[in-house]
Amino acid sequence: MKKLLWIVPVIASPVLLLMFSLLALLLFLGVFIIFIEEDDEQMNFGGGAICRADGEISETVFFSQFNDAGKFTGKGQVFIDVAEKYGIDPVLMSAVAFHETGFGTSPAVITKNNPGGLMDPATGSKYLYSFATIEDGLNAMGNTLHNRIIKDGLTTIADLGSVYAPIGADNDPTGLNKHWVPTVTKLVAQFGGLTMNCEVNVIGEWMLPVLNELRVTSPFGYRIHPVHGDVRLHTGVDLACANGDPIISAQSGNVIFASGTGWSNGYGLHVIVNHGEVTTLYAHLNSTKVKINDVVSQGDVLGTCGSTGTSTGNHLHFEIIRAGGKEDPMPYLTEYTAVSE
Repeated sequence: MKKLLWIVPVIASPVLLLMFSLLALLLFLGVFIIFIEEDDEQMNFGGGAICRADGEISETVFFSQFNDAGKFTGKGQVFIDVAEKYGIDPVLMSAVAFHETGFGTSPAVITKNNPGGLMDPATGSKYLYSFATIEDGLNAMGNTLHNRIIKDGLTTIADLGSVYAPIGADNDPTGLNKHWVPTVTKLVAQFGGLTMNCEVNVIGEWMLPVLNELRVTSPFGYRIHPVHGDVRLHTGVDLACANGDPIISAQSGNVIFASGTGWSNGYGLHVIVNHGEVTTLYAHLNSTKVKINDVVSQGDVLGTCGSTGTSTGNHLHFEIIRAGGKEDPMPYLTEYTAVSE
């Protein structure tokens, strides 16, 4: 299960002189520590907010911030890759990490590869979590930010600040938390500005079953089959995704089929979820993460993108099924703007 998120200042050190030095640094930076989120076997990618890319990274500006950034030096692309994996803005993630670690120089990130001040639940969240690599630490931070933004719907820097560093909190007697939002906001601008727009998701809307953008590679309807060469009905839509990308449940429901082997009538590895009046099918998966009779929430990971079955490349074949037959899924995804090929 996920742990509740709490904020505590780092004020302890075994050596008295070092303690006062670190305390002075923390008072200057306003650095705070959050508990690490233990991964559920099933990560949730929905419910709280929908995020869409509405800009591009200013590469010259962005990467220049990593030229002299302590532990983060030269790690700009790693931040981008992790942010894309968890569906969050790399600029925002970078700004938070730089603030939390004093531009990559705090003891937590230098000695423990801990860029987000994540506490170790195995110690009762009394001590910082130590990661084997900075990449591991960034992935844990990306997961935590994902849950706060995408799952909980904290779509603005001010919203995040209300959780990361709530003003008036008992653990902030000197009022340092008031600096979190303006400092992160300033750093976002320094990194070139946000590249994603996040909006609170209205309960009941259908979620895009692939991450970040709607790119249709083959629509619903009659077509020349790319493998067999004859004209036949394409009973779903093909959505672009990369091998291994999470495939998520478009709505809450019950898993009624989850194949682990075989071609399965051309679908390859696939999952079927019953939502009541509507059933959804997710095909050509590289792997499945659920089993029959599992109850899933909107946004839960069902499997990963692949090219199993009758397929010419990595993509998701997505179907909407009602009592009357199979329907075009696109009317269910009207909240998303399709990106042309």
